[in-house]
Amino acid sequence: MNKKELDRMIAGMGQEDSVFSDKSALDTFGASRIIGRDEKAVELVRVLLGYRKGLAVPFVSVYGRSGCGKSSVVRFVCDNIDDVKCCFVNLRKAKTVFGCANLVLAELGEPNVKNAQGVGIATDRIGDAVAKSLEASGKKLFVLVLDELDALFLDKRGRPSDFVYNLVTLEEKLRKTGRMMCIVGISNNVMTEFDLDDRVRSRIGTSEIFFEAYSKKDVLGILKDRARRAFSENVDSAVLEYCAEMSSSEHGDARRAVDLLRTAAEIAGRKAERLSKTHVDLASKQMQKDRVGLIVSTSSYHFRAAVMALARLTFLSGDSWHSTSSVYKQYRMILRKEAKPLTYRRVSELLVELQNTGIAMSQTASSGRHGYGTQYRLAVSPESIGMAVDPNWWESLIARKAEFEAGNSLHGLLGNFGRKNYGLAALQKRNKEMRRDNWRKFSGLD
Repeated sequence: MNKKELDRMIAGMGQEDSVFSDKSALDTFGASRIIGRDEKAVELVRVLLGYRKGLAVPFVSVYGRSGCGKSSVVRFVCDNIDDVKCCFVNLRKAKTVFGCANLVLAELGEPNVKNAQGVGIATDRIGDAVAKSLEASGKKLFVLVLDELDALFLDKRGRPSDFVYNLVTLEEKLRKTGRMMCIVGISNNVMTEFDLDDRVRSRIGTSEIFFEAYSKKDVLGILKDRARRAFSENVDSAVLEYCAEMSSSEHGDARRAVDLLRTAAEIAGRKAERLSKTHVDLASKQMQKDRVGLIVSTSSYHFRAAVMALARLTFLSGDSWHSTSSVYKQYRMILRKEAKPLTYRRVSELLVELQNTGIAMSQTASSGRHGYGTQYRLAVSPESIGMAVDPNWWESLIARKAEFEAGNSLHGLLGNFGRKNYGLAALQKRNKEMRRDNWRKFSGLD
Protein backbone atom coordinates (compact mmCIF):
# COMPACT_ATOMS: atom_id res chain seq x y z
CA MET A 1 0.00 0.00 0.00
CA ASN A 2 1.19 3.53 -0.74
CA LYS A 3 -0.17 7.05 -0.16
CA LYS A 4 -1.99 7.12 -3.50
CA GLU A 5 -3.81 3.85 -2.74
CA LEU A 6 -4.76 5.11 0.72
CA ASP A 7 -6.17 8.33 -0.80
CA ARG A 8 -8.20 6.19 -3.19
CA MET A 9 -9.64 4.25 -0.23
CA ILE A 10 -10.54 7.48 1.56
CA ALA A 11 -12.25 8.77 -1.58
CA GLY A 12 -14.20 5.52 -1.74
CA MET A 13 -15.40 6.07 1.83
CA GLY A 14 -16.65 9.50 0.80
CA GLN A 15 -18.66 7.89 -2.00
CA GLU A 16 -20.09 5.34 0.45
CA ASP A 17 -21.18 8.01 2.93
CA SER A 18 -22.64 10.34 0.30
CA VAL A 19 -26.11 8.91 0.99
CA PHE A 20 -25.97 10.26 4.56
CA SER A 21 -26.60 13.80 5.71
CA ASP A 22 -26.20 13.04 9.43
CA LYS A 23 -24.93 9.52 10.09
CA SER A 24 -24.99 10.08 13.85
CA ALA A 25 -28.79 9.77 13.67
CA LEU A 26 -28.21 6.04 13.15
CA ASP A 27 -26.13 5.75 16.32
CA THR A 28 -27.57 2.93 18.44
CA PHE A 29 -26.13 4.29 21.71
CA GLY A 30 -28.67 6.74 23.02
CA ALA A 31 -31.62 8.54 21.45
CA SER A 32 -32.86 12.11 21.57
CA ARG A 33 -36.45 10.95 21.15
CA ILE A 34 -38.23 7.90 22.55
CA ILE A 35 -40.74 6.19 20.24
CA GLY A 36 -43.28 3.52 21.16
CA ARG A 37 -42.44 3.46 24.86
CA ASP A 38 -44.68 6.18 26.34
CA GLU A 39 -46.51 3.74 28.63
CA LYS A 40 -43.23 2.40 30.03
CA ALA A 41 -41.95 5.92 30.60
CA VAL A 42 -45.13 6.75 32.53
CA GLU A 43 -44.69 3.65 34.70
CA LEU A 44 -41.12 4.62 35.53
CA VAL A 45 -41.98 8.26 36.23
CA ARG A 46 -44.83 7.15 38.52
CA VAL A 47 -42.45 4.96 40.52
CA LEU A 48 -39.65 7.52 40.76
CA LEU A 49 -41.83 10.50 41.68
CA GLY A 50 -43.33 8.63 44.62
CA TYR A 51 -40.60 10.26 46.72
CA ARG A 52 -42.48 13.58 46.45
CA LYS A 53 -45.10 12.06 48.72
CA GLY A 54 -42.44 10.82 51.11
CA LEU A 55 -41.98 7.29 49.69
CA ALA A 56 -38.94 6.39 47.61
CA VAL A 57 -39.16 2.89 46.11
CA PRO A 58 -35.86 1.20 47.08
CA PHE A 59 -35.50 -1.00 44.00
CA VAL A 60 -37.09 -1.04 40.54
CA SER A 61 -36.57 -4.06 38.30
CA VAL A 62 -36.68 -3.09 34.61
CA TYR A 63 -36.47 -6.19 32.45
CA GLY A 64 -37.05 -7.48 28.93
CA ARG A 65 -35.19 -8.75 25.90
CA SER A 66 -32.14 -6.99 24.48
CA GLY A 67 -32.89 -4.01 22.23
CA CYS A 68 -36.40 -3.34 23.54
CA GLY A 69 -35.61 0.17 24.79
CA LYS A 70 -34.99 -0.44 28.50
CA SER A 71 -31.74 1.49 28.86
CA SER A 72 -32.81 4.30 26.51
CA VAL A 73 -36.07 4.94 28.36
CA VAL A 74 -34.49 4.81 31.83
CA ARG A 75 -31.65 7.13 30.83
CA PHE A 76 -33.99 9.56 29.04
CA VAL A 77 -36.44 9.76 31.96
CA CYS A 78 -33.80 10.12 34.67
CA ASP A 79 -31.82 12.75 32.75
CA ASN A 80 -34.92 14.88 32.16
CA ILE A 81 -36.51 15.02 35.62
CA ASP A 82 -35.23 18.26 37.16
CA ASP A 83 -35.06 17.23 40.82
CA VAL A 84 -33.45 13.81 40.18
CA LYS A 85 -29.72 13.12 40.19
CA CYS A 86 -28.81 10.04 38.15
CA CYS A 87 -25.74 7.81 37.93
CA PHE A 88 -25.80 5.28 35.08
CA VAL A 89 -23.44 2.26 35.41
CA ASN A 90 -23.00 -0.55 32.87
CA LEU A 91 -22.00 -3.61 34.88
CA ARG A 92 -21.07 -5.59 31.76
CA LYS A 93 -17.67 -3.89 31.99
CA ALA A 94 -16.91 -5.77 35.22
CA LYS A 95 -16.37 -9.49 35.78
CA THR A 96 -16.77 -9.67 39.56
CA VAL A 97 -18.97 -8.22 42.28
CA PHE A 98 -15.98 -6.25 43.59
CA GLY A 99 -15.39 -4.94 40.08
CA CYS A 100 -19.03 -3.81 39.92
CA ALA A 101 -18.62 -1.89 43.18
CA ASN A 102 -15.53 -0.12 41.83
CA LEU A 103 -17.37 0.68 38.58
CA VAL A 104 -20.06 2.47 40.59
CA LEU A 105 -17.41 4.40 42.52
CA ALA A 106 -15.68 5.39 39.28
CA GLU A 107 -18.94 6.71 37.80
CA LEU A 108 -19.45 8.71 40.99
CA GLY A 109 -16.00 10.26 40.56
CA GLU A 110 -14.47 8.41 43.50
CA PRO A 111 -11.18 6.43 43.61
CA ASN A 112 -11.33 2.65 43.49
CA VAL A 113 -11.17 0.55 46.62
CA LYS A 114 -8.39 -2.01 46.91
CA ASN A 115 -9.34 -5.66 46.88
CA ALA A 116 -8.09 -6.21 50.45
CA GLN A 117 -10.53 -3.59 51.78
CA GLY A 118 -13.55 -5.65 50.71
CA VAL A 119 -16.97 -4.95 49.20
CA GLY A 120 -18.32 -3.60 52.50
CA ILE A 121 -15.91 -0.67 52.46
CA ALA A 122 -16.72 -0.05 48.80
CA THR A 123 -20.45 0.10 49.61
CA ASP A 124 -19.84 2.61 52.42
CA ARG A 125 -17.84 4.75 50.00
CA ILE A 126 -20.73 4.61 47.54
CA GLY A 127 -23.07 5.86 50.26
CA ASP A 128 -20.75 8.76 51.10
CA ALA A 129 -20.45 9.67 47.40
CA VAL A 130 -24.22 9.61 46.93
CA ALA A 131 -24.78 11.88 49.94
CA LYS A 132 -22.08 14.28 48.68
CA SER A 133 -23.62 14.33 45.19
CA LEU A 134 -27.11 15.15 46.49
CA GLU A 135 -25.77 17.90 48.72
CA ALA A 136 -23.74 19.47 45.92
CA SER A 137 -26.55 19.34 43.34
CA GLY A 138 -29.41 20.26 45.62
CA LYS A 139 -31.49 17.45 44.11
CA LYS A 140 -34.04 15.49 46.14
CA LEU A 141 -33.61 11.97 44.79
CA PHE A 142 -30.56 10.00 43.70
CA VAL A 143 -31.19 7.23 41.15
CA LEU A 144 -28.47 4.59 40.79
CA VAL A 145 -29.05 2.77 37.50
CA LEU A 146 -27.34 -0.63 37.24
CA ASP A 147 -27.51 -1.61 33.57
CA GLU A 148 -26.74 -5.20 32.47
CA LEU A 149 -27.49 -6.39 36.00
CA ASP A 150 -27.29 -10.01 34.79
CA ALA A 151 -23.48 -9.69 34.76
CA LEU A 152 -23.44 -9.25 38.53
CA PHE A 153 -24.87 -12.73 39.11
CA LEU A 154 -22.27 -14.51 36.99
CA ASP A 155 -19.81 -14.12 39.86
CA LYS A 156 -21.04 -16.76 42.30
CA ARG A 157 -18.01 -16.52 44.57
CA GLY A 158 -18.50 -12.80 45.02
CA ARG A 159 -21.92 -13.30 46.67
CA PRO A 160 -23.96 -10.93 44.47
CA SER A 161 -27.02 -11.30 46.68
CA ASP A 162 -25.08 -9.75 49.59
CA PHE A 163 -24.00 -6.83 47.39
CA VAL A 164 -27.61 -6.08 46.42
CA TYR A 165 -28.57 -6.34 50.10
CA ASN A 166 -25.85 -3.84 51.06
CA LEU A 167 -27.02 -1.37 48.41
CA VAL A 168 -30.65 -1.56 49.56
CA THR A 169 -29.57 -1.21 53.17
CA LEU A 170 -27.54 1.83 52.10
CA GLU A 171 -30.75 3.36 50.76
CA GLU A 172 -32.38 2.85 54.17
CA LYS A 173 -29.47 4.57 55.92
CA LEU A 174 -29.63 7.56 53.59
CA ARG A 175 -33.34 7.93 54.21
CA LYS A 176 -32.68 8.43 57.92
CA THR A 177 -30.51 11.46 57.06
CA GLY A 178 -33.31 13.01 54.99
CA ARG A 179 -31.87 11.93 51.63
CA MET A 180 -33.61 9.58 49.22
CA MET A 181 -32.18 7.03 46.82
CA CYS A 182 -33.67 4.54 44.35
CA ILE A 183 -31.84 1.69 42.62
CA VAL A 184 -32.96 0.76 39.10
CA GLY A 185 -31.75 -2.64 37.90
CA ILE A 186 -31.90 -3.24 34.13
CA SER A 187 -31.60 -6.84 33.00
CA ASN A 188 -32.97 -9.49 30.67
CA ASN A 189 -34.75 -11.21 33.55
CA VAL A 190 -36.95 -10.01 36.37
CA MET A 191 -35.01 -9.50 39.60
CA THR A 192 -36.87 -12.27 41.44
CA GLU A 193 -35.50 -14.88 39.00
CA PHE A 194 -31.97 -14.36 40.29
CA ASP A 195 -30.46 -16.25 43.20
CA LEU A 196 -31.39 -13.90 46.04
CA ASP A 197 -31.69 -14.39 49.78
CA ASP A 198 -35.14 -14.03 51.31
CA ARG A 199 -33.95 -10.97 53.23
CA VAL A 200 -33.10 -9.30 49.90
CA ARG A 201 -36.40 -10.26 48.27
CA SER A 202 -38.36 -8.77 51.15
CA ARG A 203 -36.48 -5.48 50.90
CA ILE A 204 -36.51 -4.90 47.15
CA GLY A 205 -40.29 -5.27 46.93
CA THR A 206 -42.16 -5.98 43.70
CA SER A 207 -41.70 -2.82 41.63
CA GLU A 208 -41.24 -4.27 38.15
CA ILE A 209 -41.51 -2.80 34.64
CA PHE A 210 -41.55 -5.30 31.79
CA PHE A 211 -40.52 -4.19 28.29
CA GLU A 212 -41.97 -6.42 25.60
CA ALA A 213 -40.25 -6.69 22.21
CA TYR A 214 -40.95 -3.85 19.77
CA SER A 215 -43.84 -4.43 17.38
CA LYS A 216 -43.50 -3.80 13.65
CA LYS A 217 -45.31 -0.47 14.10
CA ASP A 218 -42.85 0.63 16.78
CA VAL A 219 -39.78 -0.44 14.78
CA LEU A 220 -41.15 1.34 11.70
CA GLY A 221 -41.69 4.52 13.71
CA ILE A 222 -38.10 4.41 14.97
CA LEU A 223 -36.71 3.79 11.47
CA LYS A 224 -38.76 6.63 9.95
CA ASP A 225 -37.55 9.04 12.62
CA ARG A 226 -33.89 8.03 12.17
CA ALA A 227 -34.10 7.95 8.35
CA ARG A 228 -35.60 11.45 8.18
CA ARG A 229 -32.55 12.86 9.97
CA ALA A 230 -29.87 10.52 8.65
CA PHE A 231 -30.24 10.47 4.86
CA SER A 232 -29.70 13.16 2.26
CA GLU A 233 -32.64 11.83 0.21
CA ASN A 234 -36.03 10.50 1.26
CA VAL A 235 -36.00 6.73 1.68
CA ASP A 236 -38.77 4.73 0.00
CA SER A 237 -41.36 3.89 2.67
CA ALA A 238 -41.58 0.35 1.26
CA VAL A 239 -37.90 -0.17 2.11
CA LEU A 240 -38.42 1.02 5.69
CA GLU A 241 -41.48 -1.22 6.06
CA TYR A 242 -39.52 -4.18 4.71
CA CYS A 243 -36.70 -3.49 7.16
CA ALA A 244 -39.19 -3.16 10.04
CA GLU A 245 -40.99 -6.37 9.05
CA MET A 246 -37.73 -8.31 8.90
CA SER A 247 -36.54 -6.98 12.26
CA SER A 248 -39.81 -7.39 14.16
CA SER A 249 -40.38 -10.94 12.92
CA GLU A 250 -36.84 -12.07 13.74
CA HIS A 251 -36.00 -10.36 17.03
CA GLY A 252 -37.89 -7.09 17.75
CA ASP A 253 -34.53 -5.49 18.57
CA ALA A 254 -34.56 -1.77 17.72
CA ARG A 255 -30.76 -1.44 17.83
CA ARG A 256 -30.31 -4.22 15.30
CA ALA A 257 -33.05 -2.73 13.12
CA VAL A 258 -31.21 0.62 13.00
CA ASP A 259 -27.94 -1.23 12.31
CA LEU A 260 -29.64 -3.12 9.48
CA LEU A 261 -30.82 0.14 7.87
CA ARG A 262 -27.38 1.74 8.22
CA THR A 263 -25.58 -1.28 6.75
CA ALA A 264 -28.02 -1.46 3.84
CA ALA A 265 -27.44 2.23 3.11
CA GLU A 266 -23.66 1.73 3.19
CA ILE A 267 -23.96 -1.12 0.66
CA ALA A 268 -26.13 1.06 -1.57
CA GLY A 269 -23.59 3.88 -1.28
CA ARG A 270 -20.70 1.63 -2.33
CA LYS A 271 -22.65 0.64 -5.43
CA ALA A 272 -23.87 4.20 -6.10
CA GLU A 273 -27.45 2.90 -6.10
CA ARG A 274 -30.68 4.03 -4.50
CA LEU A 275 -31.45 2.18 -1.26
CA SER A 276 -33.74 -0.79 -1.98
CA LYS A 277 -35.01 -4.04 -0.47
CA THR A 278 -32.17 -5.88 -2.19
CA HIS A 279 -29.67 -3.89 -0.15
CA VAL A 280 -31.58 -4.75 3.03
CA ASP A 281 -31.33 -8.46 2.17
CA LEU A 282 -27.60 -8.14 1.51
CA ALA A 283 -27.15 -6.24 4.79
CA SER A 284 -29.05 -8.91 6.72
CA LYS A 285 -26.78 -11.66 5.38
CA GLN A 286 -23.67 -9.63 6.07
CA MET A 287 -24.68 -8.75 9.63
CA GLN A 288 -25.72 -12.29 10.47
CA LYS A 289 -22.45 -13.70 9.20
CA ASP A 290 -20.27 -11.03 10.79
CA ARG A 291 -22.02 -11.09 14.16
CA VAL A 292 -22.01 -14.86 14.53
CA GLY A 293 -18.43 -15.17 13.33
CA LEU A 294 -17.17 -12.46 15.67
CA ILE A 295 -18.94 -13.80 18.74
CA VAL A 296 -17.95 -17.40 18.10
CA SER A 297 -14.32 -16.64 17.26
CA THR A 298 -13.79 -14.70 20.50
CA SER A 299 -15.66 -17.10 22.81
CA SER A 300 -14.44 -19.90 25.06
CA TYR A 301 -14.57 -23.54 24.03
CA HIS A 302 -17.51 -24.30 26.32
CA PHE A 303 -19.48 -21.31 25.00
CA ARG A 304 -18.95 -22.62 21.47
CA ALA A 305 -19.99 -26.10 22.61
CA ALA A 306 -23.22 -24.69 24.10
CA VAL A 307 -24.17 -22.83 20.93
CA MET A 308 -23.22 -25.87 18.84
CA ALA A 309 -25.52 -27.96 21.02
CA LEU A 310 -28.46 -25.60 20.41
CA ALA A 311 -27.73 -25.51 16.65
CA ARG A 312 -27.45 -29.32 16.45
CA LEU A 313 -30.67 -29.77 18.40
CA THR A 314 -32.54 -27.33 16.15
CA PHE A 315 -31.21 -28.89 12.94
CA LEU A 316 -31.84 -32.51 13.90
CA SER A 317 -35.23 -32.14 15.57
CA GLY A 318 -36.75 -29.53 13.26
CA ASP A 319 -38.18 -27.78 16.33
CA SER A 320 -37.45 -24.17 17.27
CA TRP A 321 -37.74 -24.07 21.07
CA HIS A 322 -35.68 -26.31 23.36
CA SER A 323 -35.45 -26.69 27.12
CA THR A 324 -32.24 -26.07 29.02
CA SER A 325 -32.04 -29.77 29.94
CA SER A 326 -32.24 -30.78 26.25
CA VAL A 327 -29.46 -28.38 25.32
CA TYR A 328 -27.36 -29.59 28.23
CA LYS A 329 -27.71 -33.21 27.10
CA GLN A 330 -26.55 -32.26 23.61
CA TYR A 331 -23.69 -30.23 25.09
CA ARG A 332 -22.44 -33.29 27.01
CA MET A 333 -22.63 -35.38 23.83
CA ILE A 334 -20.50 -33.14 21.63
CA LEU A 335 -17.74 -32.30 24.13
CA ARG A 336 -14.26 -33.51 23.37
CA LYS A 337 -13.28 -36.56 25.42
CA GLU A 338 -10.52 -34.69 27.21
CA ALA A 339 -12.79 -31.74 28.11
CA LYS A 340 -14.32 -31.65 31.57
CA PRO A 341 -18.04 -30.81 31.28
CA LEU A 342 -19.41 -27.75 33.02
CA THR A 343 -22.25 -28.07 35.48
CA TYR A 344 -25.87 -27.75 34.41
CA ARG A 345 -26.12 -24.40 36.16
CA ARG A 346 -23.06 -22.99 34.40
CA VAL A 347 -24.32 -24.07 30.97
CA SER A 348 -27.65 -22.39 31.72
CA GLU A 349 -25.67 -19.19 32.43
CA LEU A 350 -23.89 -19.60 29.08
CA LEU A 351 -27.30 -19.78 27.40
CA VAL A 352 -28.25 -16.50 29.06
CA GLU A 353 -25.01 -14.98 27.74
CA LEU A 354 -25.90 -16.37 24.31
CA GLN A 355 -29.27 -14.64 24.54
CA ASN A 356 -27.58 -11.38 25.53
CA THR A 357 -25.55 -11.49 22.32
CA GLY A 358 -28.76 -11.59 20.27
CA ILE A 359 -27.98 -15.00 18.73
CA ALA A 360 -30.65 -16.76 20.81
CA MET A 361 -34.01 -15.90 22.36
CA SER A 362 -35.74 -17.30 25.43
CA GLN A 363 -39.23 -17.82 26.74
CA THR A 364 -40.79 -19.25 29.88
CA ALA A 365 -42.94 -22.31 29.13
CA SER A 366 -45.01 -24.70 31.20
CA SER A 367 -43.72 -28.26 31.65
CA GLY A 368 -46.95 -29.55 33.16
CA ARG A 369 -46.49 -31.10 36.58
CA HIS A 370 -42.78 -30.24 36.41
CA GLY A 371 -43.61 -26.53 36.64
CA TYR A 372 -42.24 -23.74 34.45
CA GLY A 373 -38.90 -23.70 32.71
CA THR A 374 -36.89 -21.61 30.29
CA GLN A 375 -36.70 -22.56 26.62
CA TYR A 376 -34.27 -21.25 24.02
CA ARG A 377 -34.33 -20.84 20.27
CA LEU A 378 -31.80 -19.55 17.78
CA ALA A 379 -32.38 -16.07 16.35
CA VAL A 380 -30.17 -17.05 13.38
CA SER A 381 -30.11 -20.15 11.21
CA PRO A 382 -28.42 -23.26 12.66
CA GLU A 383 -26.39 -23.45 9.43
CA SER A 384 -24.77 -20.07 10.15
CA ILE A 385 -23.81 -21.28 13.63
CA GLY A 386 -22.42 -24.58 12.35
CA MET A 387 -20.36 -23.00 9.59
CA ALA A 388 -19.01 -20.33 11.95
CA VAL A 389 -18.03 -22.82 14.67
CA ASP A 390 -16.66 -25.71 12.60
CA PRO A 391 -17.53 -26.11 8.89
CA ASN A 392 -16.21 -29.69 8.72
CA TRP A 393 -18.26 -30.75 11.74
CA TRP A 394 -21.39 -29.13 10.32
CA GLU A 395 -21.03 -30.64 6.84
CA SER A 396 -20.48 -34.10 8.33
CA LEU A 397 -23.63 -33.65 10.42
CA ILE A 398 -25.65 -32.76 7.31
CA ALA A 399 -24.29 -35.81 5.46
CA ARG A 400 -24.94 -38.07 8.43
CA LYS A 401 -28.55 -36.92 8.72
CA ALA A 402 -29.17 -37.39 4.99
CA GLU A 403 -27.63 -40.87 5.04
CA PHE A 404 -29.63 -41.97 8.04
CA GLU A 405 -32.92 -40.58 6.70
CA ALA A 406 -32.44 -42.48 3.44
CA GLY A 407 -31.75 -45.75 5.25
CA ASN A 408 -34.46 -45.16 7.82
CA SER A 409 -37.07 -44.52 5.13
CA LEU A 410 -36.10 -47.75 3.29
CA HIS A 411 -36.21 -49.67 6.57
CA GLY A 412 -39.72 -48.44 7.23
CA LEU A 413 -40.96 -49.47 3.80
CA LEU A 414 -39.42 -52.97 4.06
CA GLY A 415 -40.72 -53.43 7.58
CA ASN A 416 -44.30 -52.77 6.51
CA PHE A 417 -44.19 -54.47 3.12
CA GLY A 418 -46.84 -57.16 2.78
CA ARG A 419 -48.80 -56.24 5.90
CA LYS A 420 -52.29 -56.51 4.50
CA ASN A 421 -53.97 -55.35 7.71
CA TYR A 422 -52.57 -51.82 7.37
CA GLY A 423 -54.37 -49.22 5.33
CA LEU A 424 -52.32 -46.64 3.41
CA ALA A 425 -52.93 -43.85 5.94
CA ALA A 426 -52.04 -46.14 8.85
CA LEU A 427 -48.86 -47.28 7.09
CA GLN A 428 -47.79 -43.69 6.43
CA LYS A 429 -48.46 -42.70 10.04
CA ARG A 430 -46.60 -45.72 11.42
CA ASN A 431 -43.63 -45.13 9.13
CA LYS A 432 -43.48 -41.47 10.12
CA GLU A 433 -43.55 -42.30 13.82
CA MET A 434 -40.97 -45.07 13.46
CA ARG A 435 -38.57 -42.88 11.47
CA ARG A 436 -38.94 -40.08 13.99
CA ASP A 437 -38.30 -42.41 16.95
CA ASN A 438 -35.33 -44.07 15.27
CA TRP A 439 -33.82 -40.74 14.36
CA ARG A 440 -34.25 -39.27 17.84
CA LYS A 441 -32.56 -42.32 19.38
CA PHE A 442 -29.81 -42.30 16.79
CA SER A 443 -29.02 -38.61 17.22
CA GLY A 444 -29.41 -38.49 21.02
CA LEU A 445 -32.48 -36.28 21.08
CA ASP A 446 -34.24 -38.52 23.59
